[in-house]
Amino acid sequence: MVPVLNLVFGFPIKTAVATSLCAVCATSIGGAAKYLTRGVADFRMGLFLETTTVIGAVSGCLLAIIVKPQVISIIFALVLFYAAVSIALKKQDAEGNQDNINYNKPTLKRKLSALGLSSVVGMVSSFLGIGGGVVQVPILHLILKLPIKVATATSTYMIGITASAGSLVYFFKGFIDYKFVGPLIIGTLIGSTYGATVAGKLKSTTIKLLFIVVIVYAGLQVGLKGLGVKIL
Repeated sequence: MVPVLNLVFGFPIKTAVATSLCAVCATSIGGAAKYLTRGVADFRMGLFLETTTVIGAVSGCLLAIIVKPQVISIIFALVLFYAAVSIALKKQDAEGNQDNINYNKPTLKRKLSALGLSSVVGMVSSFLGIGGGVVQVPILHLILKLPIKVATATSTYMIGITASAGSLVYFFKGFIDYKFVGPLIIGTLIGSTYGATVAGKLKSTTIKLLFIVVIVYAGLQVGLKGLGVKIL
Protein backbone atom coordinates (compact mmCIF):
# COMPACT_ATOMS: atom_id res chain seq x y z
CA MET A 1 0.00 0.00 0.00
CA VAL A 2 2.82 2.45 0.83
CA PRO A 3 4.48 2.00 -2.59
CA VAL A 4 1.10 2.50 -4.33
CA LEU A 5 0.33 5.71 -2.44
CA ASN A 6 3.89 6.99 -2.82
CA LEU A 7 4.66 5.93 -6.40
CA VAL A 8 1.26 5.98 -8.10
CA PHE A 9 -0.65 8.72 -6.28
CA GLY A 10 2.37 10.85 -5.42
CA PHE A 11 1.81 11.02 -1.67
CA PRO A 12 4.77 12.22 0.45
CA ILE A 13 6.27 9.12 2.08
CA LYS A 14 5.18 10.15 5.60
CA THR A 15 1.57 10.74 4.49
CA ALA A 16 1.64 7.42 2.63
CA VAL A 17 2.89 5.66 5.77
CA ALA A 18 0.23 7.23 8.01
CA THR A 19 -2.66 6.68 5.60
CA SER A 20 -1.56 3.11 4.89
CA LEU A 21 -1.82 2.16 8.55
CA CYS A 22 -5.56 2.88 8.48
CA ALA A 23 -5.96 0.44 5.59
CA VAL A 24 -3.83 -2.09 7.46
CA CYS A 25 -6.44 -2.17 10.23
CA ALA A 26 -9.10 -3.15 7.68
CA THR A 27 -6.80 -5.78 6.17
CA SER A 28 -6.39 -7.36 9.58
CA ILE A 29 -10.12 -7.38 10.31
CA GLY A 30 -11.02 -8.97 6.98
CA GLY A 31 -8.29 -11.60 6.97
CA ALA A 32 -8.18 -12.38 10.68
CA ALA A 33 -11.90 -13.17 10.84
CA LYS A 34 -11.40 -15.94 8.29
CA TYR A 35 -8.24 -17.32 9.86
CA LEU A 36 -9.57 -17.32 13.43
CA THR A 37 -12.82 -18.99 12.35
CA ARG A 38 -10.83 -21.78 10.68
CA GLY A 39 -8.59 -22.09 13.74
CA VAL A 40 -5.40 -21.47 11.75
CA ALA A 41 -4.16 -18.42 13.69
CA ASP A 42 -2.50 -18.92 17.07
CA PHE A 43 -4.54 -16.37 19.01
CA ARG A 44 -2.76 -16.76 22.36
CA MET A 45 0.73 -16.48 20.88
CA GLY A 46 -0.23 -13.38 18.92
CA LEU A 47 -1.75 -11.67 21.93
CA PHE A 48 1.34 -12.49 23.99
CA LEU A 49 3.64 -10.86 21.43
CA GLU A 50 1.41 -7.79 21.10
CA THR A 51 2.33 -6.70 24.65
CA THR A 52 5.62 -5.33 23.31
CA THR A 53 4.57 -4.74 19.70
CA VAL A 54 2.15 -1.95 20.63
CA ILE A 55 4.85 -0.15 22.63
CA GLY A 56 7.12 -0.31 19.61
CA ALA A 57 4.33 0.97 17.35
CA VAL A 58 3.90 4.18 19.31
CA SER A 59 7.66 4.72 19.40
CA GLY A 60 7.90 4.15 15.66
CA CYS A 61 5.32 6.84 14.90
CA LEU A 62 7.10 9.43 17.00
CA LEU A 63 10.39 8.54 15.32
CA ALA A 64 8.96 8.70 11.78
CA ILE A 65 7.66 12.22 12.35
CA ILE A 66 11.15 13.63 12.90
CA VAL A 67 13.18 11.50 10.44
CA LYS A 68 13.87 12.66 6.85
CA PRO A 69 11.58 11.08 4.20
CA GLN A 70 14.53 9.72 2.18
CA VAL A 71 15.73 7.79 5.21
CA ILE A 72 12.30 6.19 5.67
CA SER A 73 12.23 5.12 2.00
CA ILE A 74 15.67 3.50 2.13
CA ILE A 75 14.99 1.72 5.43
CA PHE A 76 11.67 0.52 4.00
CA ALA A 77 13.49 -1.09 1.07
CA LEU A 78 16.15 -2.72 3.27
CA VAL A 79 13.56 -4.23 5.61
CA LEU A 80 11.66 -5.76 2.69
CA PHE A 81 14.83 -7.21 1.15
CA TYR A 82 15.78 -8.74 4.50
CA ALA A 83 12.37 -10.34 4.88
CA ALA A 84 12.52 -11.75 1.35
CA VAL A 85 15.95 -13.32 1.87
CA SER A 86 14.97 -14.76 5.27
CA ILE A 87 11.89 -16.48 3.89
CA ALA A 88 13.67 -17.66 0.74
CA LEU A 89 16.49 -19.34 2.69
CA LYS A 90 14.19 -21.07 5.18
CA LYS A 91 13.77 -24.75 4.34
CA GLN A 92 10.23 -25.74 3.52
CA ASP A 93 8.34 -27.76 6.13
CA ALA A 94 6.31 -30.78 5.17
CA GLU A 95 3.20 -29.55 3.37
CA GLY A 96 0.89 -31.51 5.60
CA ASN A 97 1.99 -29.55 8.67
CA GLN A 98 1.56 -26.10 7.16
CA ASP A 99 -1.98 -25.38 8.35
CA ASN A 100 -1.88 -27.36 11.59
CA ILE A 101 -2.02 -25.19 14.69
CA ASN A 102 -0.90 -28.14 16.83
CA TYR A 103 2.76 -27.57 15.98
CA ASN A 104 5.58 -28.17 18.45
CA LYS A 105 5.34 -25.33 20.94
CA PRO A 106 8.42 -23.05 21.15
CA THR A 107 10.72 -23.01 24.18
CA LEU A 108 10.65 -20.20 26.73
CA LYS A 109 13.94 -18.86 25.31
CA ARG A 110 12.45 -18.62 21.84
CA LYS A 111 9.31 -16.94 23.20
CA LEU A 112 11.35 -14.30 25.03
CA SER A 113 13.46 -13.67 21.94
CA ALA A 114 10.34 -13.25 19.83
CA LEU A 115 8.82 -10.96 22.48
CA GLY A 116 11.81 -8.65 22.33
CA LEU A 117 11.91 -8.63 18.54
CA SER A 118 8.18 -7.91 18.41
CA SER A 119 8.80 -4.48 19.88
CA VAL A 120 11.03 -3.87 16.85
CA VAL A 121 8.21 -5.13 14.62
CA GLY A 122 5.85 -2.56 16.14
CA MET A 123 8.38 0.20 15.58
CA VAL A 124 9.01 -0.86 11.98
CA SER A 125 5.27 -1.15 11.39
CA SER A 126 4.44 2.41 12.40
CA PHE A 127 7.70 3.83 11.05
CA LEU A 128 7.07 2.38 7.57
CA GLY A 129 3.27 1.98 7.55
CA ILE A 130 3.44 -1.69 6.61
CA GLY A 131 1.53 -3.35 9.42
CA GLY A 132 4.59 -5.36 10.38
CA GLY A 133 3.68 -8.56 8.58
CA VAL A 134 6.84 -8.62 6.47
CA VAL A 135 8.88 -8.72 9.69
CA GLN A 136 6.43 -10.51 11.97
CA VAL A 137 6.00 -13.51 9.65
CA PRO A 138 9.76 -14.28 9.61
CA ILE A 139 9.86 -14.01 13.43
CA LEU A 140 6.91 -16.37 13.86
CA HIS A 141 8.18 -18.75 11.19
CA LEU A 142 11.94 -18.73 11.79
CA ILE A 143 12.25 -18.15 15.54
CA LEU A 144 9.05 -19.64 16.97
CA LYS A 145 8.94 -22.34 14.26
CA LEU A 146 5.29 -21.79 13.42
CA PRO A 147 4.28 -23.37 10.09
CA ILE A 148 4.15 -20.71 7.35
CA LYS A 149 0.35 -20.70 7.11
CA VAL A 150 -0.03 -20.42 10.89
CA ALA A 151 2.58 -17.64 10.94
CA THR A 152 0.78 -15.74 8.18
CA ALA A 153 -2.61 -16.13 9.84
CA THR A 154 -1.34 -15.12 13.28
CA SER A 155 0.45 -12.09 11.86
CA THR A 156 -2.71 -11.01 10.03
CA TYR A 157 -4.72 -10.53 13.20
CA MET A 158 -1.75 -9.08 15.10
CA ILE A 159 -1.15 -6.24 12.65
CA GLY A 160 -4.63 -4.85 13.28
CA ILE A 161 -3.78 -4.15 16.91
CA THR A 162 -0.36 -2.78 15.99
CA ALA A 163 -1.67 -0.54 13.21
CA SER A 164 -4.47 0.82 15.40
CA ALA A 165 -1.96 2.04 17.95
CA GLY A 166 0.16 3.68 15.27
CA SER A 167 -2.81 5.24 13.48
CA LEU A 168 -3.91 7.04 16.62
CA VAL A 169 -0.56 8.80 16.92
CA TYR A 170 -0.55 9.84 13.25
CA PHE A 171 -4.18 10.96 13.58
CA PHE A 172 -3.39 13.44 16.33
CA LYS A 173 -0.32 14.66 14.43
CA GLY A 174 -2.36 15.33 11.26
CA PHE A 175 -0.50 13.05 8.84
CA ILE A 176 -3.49 11.00 7.61
CA ASP A 177 -5.13 11.90 4.26
CA TYR A 178 -8.81 11.46 5.08
CA LYS A 179 -9.99 11.57 1.44
CA PHE A 180 -8.23 8.28 0.74
CA VAL A 181 -8.92 6.46 3.99
CA GLY A 182 -12.50 5.46 3.13
CA PRO A 183 -11.78 3.94 -0.30
CA LEU A 184 -8.64 2.26 1.03
CA ILE A 185 -10.48 0.62 3.91
CA ILE A 186 -13.30 -0.62 1.67
CA GLY A 187 -10.89 -2.01 -0.91
CA THR A 188 -8.54 -3.68 1.55
CA LEU A 189 -11.40 -5.14 3.58
CA ILE A 190 -12.78 -6.83 0.47
CA GLY A 191 -9.34 -7.88 -0.75
CA SER A 192 -8.14 -9.27 2.56
CA THR A 193 -11.30 -11.31 3.07
CA TYR A 194 -10.95 -12.81 -0.40
CA GLY A 195 -7.20 -13.27 0.06
CA ALA A 196 -7.64 -15.27 3.25
CA THR A 197 -10.05 -17.58 1.42
CA VAL A 198 -7.66 -18.08 -1.49
CA ALA A 199 -4.68 -18.63 0.84
CA GLY A 200 -6.40 -21.66 2.34
CA LYS A 201 -6.47 -23.28 -1.11
CA LEU A 202 -2.87 -22.55 -2.09
CA LYS A 203 0.23 -24.58 -1.36
CA SER A 204 2.66 -23.07 1.13
CA THR A 205 5.39 -22.92 -1.52
CA THR A 206 3.12 -20.78 -3.69
CA ILE A 207 2.37 -18.38 -0.82
CA LYS A 208 6.06 -18.13 -0.04
CA LEU A 209 6.97 -17.34 -3.67
CA LEU A 210 4.26 -14.70 -4.03
CA PHE A 211 5.32 -13.10 -0.74
CA ILE A 212 8.95 -12.83 -1.88
CA VAL A 213 8.15 -11.44 -5.35
CA VAL A 214 5.80 -8.74 -4.05
CA ILE A 215 8.05 -7.41 -1.29
CA VAL A 216 11.20 -7.42 -3.43
CA TYR A 217 9.43 -5.40 -6.15
CA ALA A 218 7.97 -2.93 -3.64
CA GLY A 219 11.29 -2.54 -1.85
CA LEU A 220 13.16 -1.90 -5.09
CA GLN A 221 10.71 0.75 -6.28
CA VAL A 222 10.51 2.71 -3.02
CA GLY A 223 14.25 2.39 -2.36
CA LEU A 224 15.16 3.81 -5.78
CA LYS A 225 12.78 6.70 -5.31
CA GLY A 226 14.30 7.44 -1.90
CA LEU A 227 17.73 7.60 -3.55
CA GLY A 228 16.43 9.99 -6.18
CA VAL A 229 16.71 7.49 -9.04
CA LYS A 230 14.16 7.99 -11.81
CA ILE A 231 11.73 5.06 -12.02
CA LEU A 232 10.45 3.97 -15.40
